[in-house]
Amino acid sequence: MFQKLCTGHILSQQEAYDLMLGIASQKINEYQLSILIGIYQTRHISMQELNGFKNALLDLAVKVDLHKPCMDVCGTGGDKKNTFNISTLSAFILAAAGVPVAKHGNYGASSVSGSSDVLKHFGYQFKTNASDLNYDLEKHNICFIHAPLFHPALKMAAPVRKNIGTGTFFNLLGPLVNPADPQFRYIGTFNSKIARMYNYILQGSGHNYTIVHSLDGYDEVSLTGDSKVYSNTKETIMDNQDFNFSVLNAKDLYGGETIADAATIFLNVLQNKATKAQTEVMLANTALAMNCYHPDLTINECIERSKDTLISNKAYTVFKNLINS
Repeated sequence: MFQKLCTGHILSQQEAYDLMLGIASQKINEYQLSILIGIYQTRHISMQELNGFKNALLDLAVKVDLHKPCMDVCGTGGDKKNTFNISTLSAFILAAAGVPVAKHGNYGASSVSGSSDVLKHFGYQFKTNASDLNYDLEKHNICFIHAPLFHPALKMAAPVRKNIGTGTFFNLLGPLVNPADPQFRYIGTFNSKIARMYNYILQGSGHNYTIVHSLDGYDEVSLTGDSKVYSNTKETIMDNQDFNFSVLNAKDLYGGETIADAATIFLNVLQNKATKAQTEVMLANTALAMNCYHPDLTINECIERSKDTLISNKAYTVFKNLINS
């Protein structure tokens, strides 16, 4: 399969599955993996390739059996926008508002601070088994699944990806390979074609899902322009008026130069001390995720519920309790 890729061949779903098994078993060496990643940097991944890679990673993952239905809030990354940790913040706000969350996350690829980076900065100890994850879920209504611990198949790929220093096709797989298989998913993609592919893949999953892509390139609703939104029930374009929020610009979403910068913004949001722009973009994404879990609620009702968790310090309390657990 590696040789086929190098000659411009688009893999079948089975070939992609077998290739991922080859990466996991280290039949593909680091040099070959670098070339493979480079190929997908220069052309779009196909639907059958994405499906094959996804299926292989799920089969190889350490399974996580959670005791109640949960939601994941996750983005592909790779948009090169270096925004603050919007999806991770949304996860804590959702949990505080009563939505059980199984957040799948990793270190940052195209931003300074991914979800794992910021939680590690605060001293969170990543859990390594389903028992501990279920404990966190029961105690705090949220658990955090650090991807490298549950996808040992990608251990060899980690240093190669780190050395490349930007998003790769592996990032496209992250939101699809949560080993807990959450029944509710809020997913951001940096690319409109990938959003359509995700929609096609998830249509047959039986899950409730919402997929968002800001048309100016963000893997979340950025409020800097219109966003394409897919769900298991509809497809639409949303703008700022749908949230009653103002139009933002790129600097409003900037995540800082260091993990410490990102952590400062993170705490400011949870303690209701953030800028109006930071709070609004976070509330917009949280509201859409909550609406996926509670389709009977309006977007405005979801915004108000989310806002209440900040004003009341509920979200910050959930965060503190999880970090100290």
